[in-house]
Amino acid sequence: MTNRILRAGFVAVILFLGVSVQAQQATMPAKLAELAYPDLIIYNGKIVSVDDPSLNNSLGRTYEAMAVKGERIQFLGTTAELLTYAGPQTRKIDLKGRMVIPGIIDSHTHLHNHAYSYWARTNTDKFAHLAKRISVQGKTFEELNKGIELAVKEGMSGIPKETWADISLPSGTGIGMPYLRSDSLTREKLDQWAPDRPVWVSANVEYQLNTTARNQLLEYYGVEPTDESLENAVQHAVTINRTRISDKYFENNVGELANAMEHGMKSAAANGITTFSSHIVGLRFMPAYALLRKEGRMPIRFGWAHRLCQLVEDNVPGCFLHLGSIQNVGDNYYWSVGMTLGAIDGGPPSICTTMEAPPKFKEAEKCFLQPGNQYAKAIHTALSNRYRYIVNHVYGDKAVDYVMDIMDQVIEENSEITLEYMRDLRMTSDHCGFYPRKEQLPRMANFNWIISCDVAFINRSYPWLSVYGKDHANRIAPMKSIIDGGVMATLEFELRTETGEGPTLFSQGIQAITRKNNRGDIVAPEEAIDRQTMLKMITVYPSYYVLKEKEIGTLEVGKLADFVVFNKDYLTIPVDEIPTVFPLMTVVGGKTVVLRQEFATELGLQPVGPQIKFEFKEEYDEGEVPM
Repeated sequence: MTNRILRAGFVAVILFLGVSVQAQQATMPAKLAELAYPDLIIYNGKIVSVDDPSLNNSLGRTYEAMAVKGERIQFLGTTAELLTYAGPQTRKIDLKGRMVIPGIIDSHTHLHNHAYSYWARTNTDKFAHLAKRISVQGKTFEELNKGIELAVKEGMSGIPKETWADISLPSGTGIGMPYLRSDSLTREKLDQWAPDRPVWVSANVEYQLNTTARNQLLEYYGVEPTDESLENAVQHAVTINRTRISDKYFENNVGELANAMEHGMKSAAANGITTFSSHIVGLRFMPAYALLRKEGRMPIRFGWAHRLCQLVEDNVPGCFLHLGSIQNVGDNYYWSVGMTLGAIDGGPPSICTTMEAPPKFKEAEKCFLQPGNQYAKAIHTALSNRYRYIVNHVYGDKAVDYVMDIMDQVIEENSEITLEYMRDLRMTSDHCGFYPRKEQLPRMANFNWIISCDVAFINRSYPWLSVYGKDHANRIAPMKSIIDGGVMATLEFELRTETGEGPTLFSQGIQAITRKNNRGDIVAPEEAIDRQTMLKMITVYPSYYVLKEKEIGTLEVGKLADFVVFNKDYLTIPVDEIPTVFPLMTVVGGKTVVLRQEFATELGLQPVGPQIKFEFKEEYDEGEVPM
């Protein structure tokens, strides 16, 4: 839309309002005209619209000024033009050349889990009666046996019998998973050590529990307390470790959880995030979000995937069937992007992959999704009933093949479910830990797949090349190949700034451009992207991922006014300065959620929201180096 047309539209509104009240008092048209004045005009800036969704590095149009009315963008144009639209109550902000982009969309983050974890670290006394966490170390199975027995008998001495013993063992490439996969720790042995107390032992995805814990766990989630039900209902330990204690504590403290999540979302907004997507798996998060929505306290937007059918559920296909089609149900602050099982494999060594490796590593691999099993039946149930299923955790390529096989199967079985229908679903998956392999890309492009990649895996996956082979480096977050292959890619982050300090978003994102990990290793440099592409991967592309491309992701007239004012020009500064870029101002739906002190002082205003002490280098957890 040209600036001339924008101006004509504004004049037409005034004329219409004037004509509609011509029989009334002379003062009325002026009062009604004020209804059309912008609430906010930002000007003298570099406003990058990112309104080109194509798979190239074009960012579309750039403007000097933008006007906001209510929660939406009203005008875009030059400073001179837009300032003429200002009314007596219009707020005006001189950007003094600063860069503005659409609000950042984080396509996959465990934001509410981080918020809960921060709350838990600072409120340990509140749930101490529910569980005591004990770490047991050992180099042999016998040492672990002895350590667990001591933890149960002596470590829990004097603690009420209803308090769970939560025992963690070495995970990753440690001895914990092989130990739990062996017969070294049986339920009967745990029952002997603790006949009345619930005991939960876990290492990564593996777990063992005693009879008291099994019964309490299954009964709490409405599942018959039998071994058969347990095998169907609990696929791996990670989900239960995240939710079991929080579900119990917040059963009667939902308001406290809502406060914690509001704090976490505001902290994310300080990094420019105005929308995020993730799964909901704990029972108390939905009521907490409902409370925030009811009270108008959602600071940013959340496109969530329903994962409760994977929590503790002995009939996952039936759960999916009864759940029904839920995509896009909600509002512009809280809506469903579909249903998910969450993890269909784990991180190394519990990965589901076609890559070759020594026997001890291949034996440790785990495909939660396999042809014909409950997970496969659940995905088939969802797709054949026209529900949107999305992959919300996958690390390896083989599990993705299994999902696409199910998609092909459903198309073959039902003549009404066509390839075009599957393309319209926009299947998504996340992480890019060791996928996609290049041979998968044509098939994914054919399905109109969207992949969310985490640059953290340039660190976390790299050590595993010693297991799977250096020639597989180009499977680690291969963003350039994905986009060149006709598949839309987005970026995901795990920012932890709830404490009031932490990394900038670009201190993580820079590795997508440099392909240099924290140790200085260059990881598949041919997969590097440029900064323009990265900007699209955090704005316009993820708007398609979360099914809201008509509302967010770009700066266009009529769209929601979500935008970020940067402290530096991200597009022109030297590459090594990119980690020092952060928001001075974050606006969601026309409302200022964060205004940093330095910019507020310049504008003669009070600061708003968290004032994060930013760090310009991110120290990733690189995981355990395989032995």
